[in-house]
Amino acid sequence: MSKNSITRRDFVTSLAVSGTAATLSAVPSALAAPNDAVVVESFPVVEARPSNGPIKILCAERLAPEEVEKIRSAGKNIDLIMLRDRSELKQRAGEAEVILGVVDRETVLKASNLKWVQNWAAGVDTLPRELMQHPCVLTNMQRIYAPVIAETAVGFMLSLARGLAQDSIPRFRERKWTREKSVPLVDLYQKTLVLVGLGGIGTETARRAHYGFEMKVLAVDPKPLPKPQFVAELHDPGWLMEMVPQADILMSAAPLTKETRKMFNENIFGKMKKSAYFINVTRGGLVDQAALARALKEGWIQGAGLDVTDPEPLPAEDPLWDCPHLIITPHNSGDAPIRQKRHVALVAENVRRYSSGLPMLNVVDKARGY
Repeated sequence: MSKNSITRRDFVTSLAVSGTAATLSAVPSALAAPNDAVVVESFPVVEARPSNGPIKILCAERLAPEEVEKIRSAGKNIDLIMLRDRSELKQRAGEAEVILGVVDRETVLKASNLKWVQNWAAGVDTLPRELMQHPCVLTNMQRIYAPVIAETAVGFMLSLARGLAQDSIPRFRERKWTREKSVPLVDLYQKTLVLVGLGGIGTETARRAHYGFEMKVLAVDPKPLPKPQFVAELHDPGWLMEMVPQADILMSAAPLTKETRKMFNENIFGKMKKSAYFINVTRGGLVDQAALARALKEGWIQGAGLDVTDPEPLPAEDPLWDCPHLIITPHNSGDAPIRQKRHVALVAENVRRYSSGLPMLNVVDKARGY
């Protein structure tokens, strides 16, 4: 068996642990029926064409020797150069056909032969304008972190619904045993989850919510997606305001773009049930935090869970810290030991595909910003 075959098998195995492999492509078993597909404008097909000679790949990220070898041996004609730091990456950018990792403005301007950048994160909203306007192919890490982020989202749901964050954990710290509670204890069974964004995080959360708690999942997404069996309704974002009043839990799983910035505002929070919860695990800039603080303090909604804020870290004087029924975690929902295995597996698979002239995974539509 060739090294390339092992790489492909390892890639699929490492992602399939939590079902992520099924979300990376449209597989028939995940579809409810042909007429469940949402049809919108298609994304442009972008393919990177490798050089005829050795493919010079520069990487300044920290990788273990076995991870470097996994990437180097994944494709053919690969010249992978591991650099000491990003300052060296800037100096040698002109040599690069491919860059794996974080790329700043100066590096892009010096990379005269650049054809492909593999971003080291899922979000691309902080990447330099010069890279987003460059003709090179850009791929990201979307869906790689999704399974563990989805677990944090479910953790928020359970902690808020069962009063753990509001009452039980604080009283444990105070060594108090009491049945008094500040919020009603509810269950997730057959409740309605409204998801904004059905990419990796949204899909993995929907899967767990439906099969774990029999929740009814409603979702909106601007991309052309087949509707999974575990999602009751999937529509374009124009349906969001119709869905919001139905939500027992409203969750943001969207990327941050100029269209989505502060989309969760007073208009949204004002139309939610008073018993509903809001969750955000993608980007803090999606939320009008002043509006969320008001919604929590004035009881428009029952509570919220945030793994992301704007800015980060959240200043000690920010009004969110004084809000009742709120959980804030330090943007760590993507952390887990298996994350690195999935990370390297995706890079290796894309190196294999690039070197063979095949369509790549996680190609970013730079015009849309995701």
